[in-house]
Amino acid sequence: MPLSINTVTYRELACEYLWNGAPRICAGAFLAFLLTLAFVAPSFSTPQPPRAAGGASGHGLGMKLSKPDLSRRIDRRSYGLDSIPLAASIDLSASLPPVKNQGSYSSCVGWATGYYAKSFYEKKEHPTWDMTDERRQFSPQFVWNGINGGQNEATSIYDALRFMEQNGNTDWEQFPYEGSNYAEQPNSQSVEAAKQYKISDDWGYFFSNISFPNYYNNNISDLKAWLSSGKPVVLGIPIYGDFPDFGSNPSSSFYDYDGSAEFEGGHAVFIAGYNDNAGGPGQGGFLMINSWGPTWNGAGRVYLSYDFVAHYVPEAWYMSDMDSTPSLSSISPAGGEPGQLVTVSGSNLGADRRSSRVGFDGGASGQVVSWTNSQVKVRVPASARSGVVYAYDWNGEKSNGKAFAVGKGSYAAANWLLAEGSTWPGFDEWVLLQNPNSQASNVSIAFLTPGGPVDGPGVIVPALSRTTVHVNEYVPNADVSTAVTVTSGASICAERAMYFSTPDGKWGSHDSIAAEGVADTWYLAEGATWPGFDEWILVMNPFDRTVNVSVTFQTPGGEIVGPELSLAAGTRQSVHVNEYAPNSDVSAKVWCTTSGYGIVAERSMYIHTPDGKVGCHNSMGATEASGAWGLTEGATWPGYEEWVLVANPTSKDAVADFFFLTPDGVSEGPAVTVPAGRRISVRVNDYLPDSDVSTMIFTRSEDMSVVAERAMYISSPDGKRGAHNAPGSIYSSMDWLLPEGCTSPGFDEWVLVMNPDEDVTANVQLTFMTPQGQVEGPTASLPPATRTTFHVNDYVTGDVSTRVTSEQYVIAERAMYMNSPQSKTGATCSLGVITSPPAKTHNGVKPKYAFCNR
Repeated sequence: MPLSINTVTYRELACEYLWNGAPRICAGAFLAFLLTLAFVAPSFSTPQPPRAAGGASGHGLGMKLSKPDLSRRIDRRSYGLDSIPLAASIDLSASLPPVKNQGSYSSCVGWATGYYAKSFYEKKEHPTWDMTDERRQFSPQFVWNGINGGQNEATSIYDALRFMEQNGNTDWEQFPYEGSNYAEQPNSQSVEAAKQYKISDDWGYFFSNISFPNYYNNNISDLKAWLSSGKPVVLGIPIYGDFPDFGSNPSSSFYDYDGSAEFEGGHAVFIAGYNDNAGGPGQGGFLMINSWGPTWNGAGRVYLSYDFVAHYVPEAWYMSDMDSTPSLSSISPAGGEPGQLVTVSGSNLGADRRSSRVGFDGGASGQVVSWTNSQVKVRVPASARSGVVYAYDWNGEKSNGKAFAVGKGSYAAANWLLAEGSTWPGFDEWVLLQNPNSQASNVSIAFLTPGGPVDGPGVIVPALSRTTVHVNEYVPNADVSTAVTVTSGASICAERAMYFSTPDGKWGSHDSIAAEGVADTWYLAEGATWPGFDEWILVMNPFDRTVNVSVTFQTPGGEIVGPELSLAAGTRQSVHVNEYAPNSDVSAKVWCTTSGYGIVAERSMYIHTPDGKVGCHNSMGATEASGAWGLTEGATWPGYEEWVLVANPTSKDAVADFFFLTPDGVSEGPAVTVPAGRRISVRVNDYLPDSDVSTMIFTRSEDMSVVAERAMYISSPDGKRGAHNAPGSIYSSMDWLLPEGCTSPGFDEWVLVMNPDEDVTANVQLTFMTPQGQVEGPTASLPPATRTTFHVNDYVTGDVSTRVTSEQYVIAERAMYMNSPQSKTGATCSLGVITSPPAKTHNGVKPKYAFCNR
């Protein structure tokens, strides 16, 4: 699952509540505020439930008040509502489906949100859609049935919006409206189809009162500004006995409550605009689209007077939509023979229905074995050619493409890819293979050099053990990338470790886990080219054709354009960053410009600085920017210098908040601004000295994304010396693998585990896998929002891989310090590998953001 940490909860260590979008009020002040409110606010009547369904003339109602949730109140400033010019009239109804009739059922909330609002936003995204086509009208029944508990009962707008954020909505033809089917639940196809059409988590209310009916003083100017910006509103309104075309009342194009008619019940309605003169000169009203049929009140609509909305309407809601375009993130494996089963992963893939398919180069579609919104399993068609694969949704809308190689000429189908590697004099390279399964695995290894691919060994990795491959024995005196492919048996994990003592003075060791496949873009947050820092970016092309690559650098002073590369099939290249961005802190973005194809990128640094930093470190890049990052390892004890590097590869400035998790709990760190195209460095020792520490980073809003890494420089009183680095993680998991590890004489190994959940204790089990088999390790209970450390030398001796399991979601890393009789020296660190199934994690972290002013 995504990192369960919640920025609001961490922030509540200092500030407890958000009120009306203003600075958050600390707990004591808020209590005093509530006590004051109790004396000055008018008394509210007891909330009244809606009348039974099928009121006057058989018109259904069905809206009950939403629960109070202050975090959902609109932040007026962030939307700039005061600066939106107000037209005299707005009418957005041209983007709506036809007016229809809910009948006598209590389904109005589903109609206002699921039918009108969701259909409106999809029409805006797909301007050519014909809204009279029921495949393009969204289902009120799907939403209502998802929140009504199987009963013909009133529901809240809050619950409907939350439901569509979490589950989406499907179309009318897929899940048609029949009011009497209020207990029907969708089949699996409808569930997957709906996931393509979720709303964003950016929804909430303009006003939400706590009693109903009553007299209020609502701000309706915000509603007009929102509508003027081209976005609709959903109201929860009271229906009184004087409502137009209700019972024996006549029709009327304008409604203003007479102040005495009897309350009939609550009703959810869609607001498509306003007119300042709807009821005559100076008599303004909001354009309401009803769900009582096209003949109600003449055309299914009425203007609600400004006075009625300001003083009698209890709540007004807004929502924002998400892009529903299909998108591919990976194909695994990225190559294969006709008939082979491949997994196409991505988002907004919808369901296996209508025109949905996976198209291969050559014009044929793969035979579908299974289809969900995030993953499709298909067999490669007989006529497929090497090229680009696309997914098409039910409407034939096409995704981005991903390269797929048909035949045996590509290494892109490898299970694990390692871009860095060198076997020149003084470079000692090892590939570590961990098998966490009860079945042995047969593995083939290939090495990709600047001159092309070189076949490596075939090895057997026994069950519940690990195997080591010394790369120097197979490709001496070469720059080398590595492709690891399981040819039979269970899946494995791979990592690479390197040790240095070179003629030109490079000294130490570095390490990285392998990449599970290629990506279009790689982000490398760390980097420095100051005197004493020697930085290299390593790029690998595992495909059977040439690909082109661009590199840019993000520095504190702005972005620098880097080199353009052309990588021949099955090769790797090195970029010396010092030549392009000298004397600077520097992050990098590396991306494949050959459409549909991808690469693997890492960064290595060699350090011998005037201030005493020595060693080297390495990291695989990150394939996406995010609003949340977790970094498990960290220490600020004497002799440990820790830096967190944050890059912003996007076009929007980002504000990032730091939190430090220690064995004793959470400490609040700095808030930093990372301008677009730049990077910043945070020295953790300045904020939390003399501690073991994990780091959590959150941006201030969900549209701000950054990339984070951590670098450490060590010269400790007990003789540890060197440097290490690891990327942050945007995922937590219940199962982590750490393929590398050694506790032989001169090797000091530590496993670091962080529990990012602020509410739940995580019980953790370590299991060790050695060349001789599996060894049970220690257990520990991690309180909420803490980290702990395991000294592996206390449990096993020799080469060792580690598995970290928990019934809660955690993040794991491994750090090692070396000064061996074989002259291996320095320090290494690596993030763990998340095990399958991939459903254990989700793409990205989207908490609900709310912050104190700094």
